[in-house]
Amino acid sequence: MRRDLDGILAEKGAEALLLYSESFKNSDIYYLTKFLAPDPFIFFKKVDADPVLVVNQMEYPRARKQSIVKEVRSYSEYKYLEVVQSAKDPHLGTMKFIANVVKKEFGADTKICVAHDFPAMAADMLRVEGLTVKPMFDLVEKARETKDIDEINEIRTVQAVAEKVTAEAIDLIANADIGANGRLILKKETLTVGKLKAFFGHKFLDYGCIMEEDIIVACGPKGSDPHYFGDPQDILKAHQPIILDIVPRSVQKRYWADLTRTIVKGKAATKVKKMFDTVLEAKSASMDAIQEGVLGSEVYNVCCDVLEKAGYETTRGGKQITRGLTHSLGHGVGLDIHEGPRMSELYKFPLEEHNIVTVEPGLYDPDIGGLRIEDIVEVTKTGCSNLTKMEIQLEV
Repeated sequence: MRRDLDGILAEKGAEALLLYSESFKNSDIYYLTKFLAPDPFIFFKKVDADPVLVVNQMEYPRARKQSIVKEVRSYSEYKYLEVVQSAKDPHLGTMKFIANVVKKEFGADTKICVAHDFPAMAADMLRVEGLTVKPMFDLVEKARETKDIDEINEIRTVQAVAEKVTAEAIDLIANADIGANGRLILKKETLTVGKLKAFFGHKFLDYGCIMEEDIIVACGPKGSDPHYFGDPQDILKAHQPIILDIVPRSVQKRYWADLTRTIVKGKAATKVKKMFDTVLEAKSASMDAIQEGVLGSEVYNVCCDVLEKAGYETTRGGKQITRGLTHSLGHGVGLDIHEGPRMSELYKFPLEEHNIVTVEPGLYDPDIGGLRIEDIVEVTKTGCSNLTKMEIQLEV
């Protein structure tokens, strides 16, 4: 949470934090400011001091009204025009301007922490000006891993949209007729991946959400690649697993949701039914293992134990496989669709109360396709709370 930021910085030996970015794509600067702007602006904060926002003149009035940062300043207060015009190149002039702001506010001796994706040219200019700059991982990202009640409610709201629209999409599939070669027919037209994705996109807009990233609609053997998103021309067919991995984002609040269901229109093969039952068992066991203090890797191991006991392979131990579980168990969800914490073999850190994570075991077979089921949950002191209410069914 935001209140943890000073402690995170102090733990890393930093005396100040500096960010420079736009806030539509950079979740860290949006998280700390709640100010959406398409052009880069400056955020700086000394440990145990209030943050400061520095924006261009056009954005200054809006930033004062909308940002949660109380101290908002204009570029003009730091002679932006004069600094940039004095440089041979406007881009380098902007870098010089950032250095001037930081030097004035921090001084040369302050240990300034920047994010790992901070502009390299800006960092070089800061160092040329005699400032101490150190890029670090897991600064704001770490604070973002634990959600406050407002964030949890925003994610819950978007997840409810994902569930509602996915249920409607499944109804379309369930009500489709079966034509030649098993192709699905809806209103006398072949039901394709493109048509189903268009349905999702239009419905999400009705609820104030967007498909900022592509969703996965994968039918049959192609679904054995966990990140095969589905070609718009792919035809949806009966009696084959169809993976629906749905990731809407709130247009206004910026939070994501993540939901996966795998369905079969008609009759599922015996092997598919076994995969489904095993994935459900792995998901249930994994959720039972989640609670504050448990390592992400430990929950992943619980999942692998269930799958391996049922006769399926996993990549645990670095094995290279073509069938079985080929990915981790889950990841954090918030202002980014993939953020910390993780539940993988490599994540040797404890889960914390109010983490929001996906639980998404899956099994894949190039001859059959894929089967994945995913909910998002809130980690609690003694377990987890499922934010996903949608029923799970295989055959429709």
